[in-house]
Amino acid sequence: MSNSNLPDNSVDTSDSTEDIDATLLSRRTMLGLAAGSASLAFANACSSESSSSSVATGAALSGNIQAPFKSMRDYVAALDAYGLVMRIAEVNQDEYEATGLMCRARDQHGMRGAPCFMFDEVVIGGKKVKGPLLVNESGNSHAECIAFGLAPVDDGPISTEPFNSYRKAREYVEQLLLANDGEYPTISPVVVEAADSPCKEVILHGDEIDLTKFAFIQGNPADAGRYINTGQVYTRHPKYGVNFGTYRCHLRGPRELGLNSEPGQTGYRHLKAAQARGEKVAQVSIVLTPDPYVWMVAGSKMSFGKNGLVDEMSIAGGLAGQGIDTVKCETNSFMVPANAEMVIEGEVPLDDLRPEGPYAEMVGYQGKVKDEVFWLRVTAVTHRRNPWLMNNFTGEQAGALMAAGHARSFMRLKKNYPAVVDFFPDTRAVGFYFVSISKTRPGQGLEIARAIAERDFFAKIVVVLDDDVDVTDHDAVLAAIGARWQPYGNLQVYEERPALPLDPSSVKVGKGSKIAIDATRQWPEENGPTVFPATNESLLLAGAPDAFANVDAKWGDALRLWRPGSG
Repeated sequence: MSNSNLPDNSVDTSDSTEDIDATLLSRRTMLGLAAGSASLAFANACSSESSSSSVATGAALSGNIQAPFKSMRDYVAALDAYGLVMRIAEVNQDEYEATGLMCRARDQHGMRGAPCFMFDEVVIGGKKVKGPLLVNESGNSHAECIAFGLAPVDDGPISTEPFNSYRKAREYVEQLLLANDGEYPTISPVVVEAADSPCKEVILHGDEIDLTKFAFIQGNPADAGRYINTGQVYTRHPKYGVNFGTYRCHLRGPRELGLNSEPGQTGYRHLKAAQARGEKVAQVSIVLTPDPYVWMVAGSKMSFGKNGLVDEMSIAGGLAGQGIDTVKCETNSFMVPANAEMVIEGEVPLDDLRPEGPYAEMVGYQGKVKDEVFWLRVTAVTHRRNPWLMNNFTGEQAGALMAAGHARSFMRLKKNYPAVVDFFPDTRAVGFYFVSISKTRPGQGLEIARAIAERDFFAKIVVVLDDDVDVTDHDAVLAAIGARWQPYGNLQVYEERPALPLDPSSVKVGKGSKIAIDATRQWPEENGPTVFPATNESLLLAGAPDAFANVDAKWGDALRLWRPGSG
């Protein structure tokens, strides 16, 4: 349910469905878009033999596979069919090439516009390690639609990050919620035999296990070492049942993992509760590379229903539209996804805590060394033949798909505040929340901003804007704040509230200040101007409604492909 190194996709801010009018979305600045749309550029890179000697140019990953996807392999094949996978034959992680490539992809295409990378081999410690290793499998916003079998939204030639695909997927899940009394739909998991479970194709015990032989990497030279940072860690509580959350695991040796979860996260609470009961050992399983539905639930708070905790595997099935195949582990009783790529089983010695870190955290800064962290003694590993593994470059790339996790928060926010038009917890800058409203009365903007800041753990800077501002467009948001916001009287600062423990600016861990901002046009009743002028672009569109379409048709490609010095 929680995640120590990826942004949480669920934001329970508060308890009408309104269509978001695409005509109100601001056009993106052309600066920096000369390289073209990410999907086109990377599709060409994947298909052109002349692009790079290290780019794999073989056949598509598989045939025409449709949602729902039984496995991550099927999902990645669907991404590939849309030209969203860049396949690299070999990457040298001793030189941090994979890290650098992900950083450059974000620089050029944005966090939500970059492709999924598939590295067939990875050089680790001077040796070639067989992959594939997947990176950024959920990063491109078109993937939000693809996961649910929806056609991605074509945002035209000037979009680098396709957030309308995100909105379409969010609306789809919101309709599922509305049809289920405001809760995520559930379908119970299906129990299958080990013989029918791909994750059991290879079974290892004891000295047969050597996790260092797999393509787990060190993402940053300053990290403590190699990490498994996309695993779903399964823990159990005698009263509250099973939880799985995504927590980073430091690969310390063939059969030892540091197991980091933050205080307050469910897995941590389960282990501390077992410790308080006097237990010496806790059984844990770690699932690697499951289907996309289990993956999106693992990094969220979707299981916190209005009537208590809901089984997470059943929520994953509800989102998929079919029950998730599950199979019993080898050395404990956890039921895990049968189509996962790998399952690591082990024991956590509850009376032996060890140092862990440092690690490049989700906020984009190096996390501290922790003196006392749980660790796992590995007792069994099961995996597919030639398993596909995943890595997340935290702070540089997106985490799991986010539309499903955001849908309930958006639905509840609109229910409590019908003026809300759009809502975006911005994972590109952790702590920023942007909301647009159709303002109907004085003071409404600050009221909504305060409600989110006071209730939501992750919300550090909450900005409410008018409904003509695209809350996913940083240029549009900054322009609106600069031109429409008067700080005096239109903000509230909170000196100390519960906050993200990973925030490097906090003096007290888990505590921090917040700010709520009303950046809507201020009415005269709010000490604003008597008349607020129209924007230049709105007047252009009103007076010359075909201007952009004509320009795009005549010079769109030339402008997109322009480079400085190209004439």
